[in-house]
Amino acid sequence: MLFKNILLFCGLTKQRKTKLMLNLKLSLFIVVIFISGCVVIPTYKARISLNPTSQNHQEVQINNVLLIGTGSVASKVFLENLSAEMMRSFSSKGIESEFSYIGKIPPTTALKLDSLKQDKYDSYLVFKSANASYLDMTKVKFIAISPAAMATRYGNQYAETFTVTLYNGKDKQQIIWQGELDVDFDIANDSRYKQISKLIFNEFVKSRILLN
Repeated sequence: MLFKNILLFCGLTKQRKTKLMLNLKLSLFIVVIFISGCVVIPTYKARISLNPTSQNHQEVQINNVLLIGTGSVASKVFLENLSAEMMRSFSSKGIESEFSYIGKIPPTTALKLDSLKQDKYDSYLVFKSANASYLDMTKVKFIAISPAAMATRYGNQYAETFTVTLYNGKDKQQIIWQGELDVDFDIANDSRYKQISKLIFNEFVKSRILLN
């Protein structure tokens, strides 16, 4: 019977094998919790959303882009991590990109792109902070309770809202695309930056922004 099961497992596709192994690990985890009497209570749920507010549905070609960020020191860390992820994606598409952090400016103050004029860029991707950032480096993520003990897991909660705008590099007042980005997650979680980058690139594709 065991030999027959091994043959059946070997005949599965890689995707189905992976899914089966994940199911087995999850089942084992549930059994361990059941046996130990341990209960895990989540206390914090990450939240990420991107909502387009302005779109230009004419085809636009991007070859060189400057990413610009504003906000608090915590927002600088967030933007540096996000821009690094986005620049890797831009590079894979043959697009040159750089990141510039210009500090904290009032939300009602217009960003003077003319002062940032650099002829090598045909577009500017601006992340303008609402200056409402929140950082908690001792955020309780979940509590594990067992008959013998109780354990608490901590993380780094970062929350902020950004107006994300893609400007035409030739006509710096022309908005190609704009959206509101809301984030509330563990700032040390690398997978979240991949998720946000993917959300932005997907919106560009929907708006016919050509990325080579």
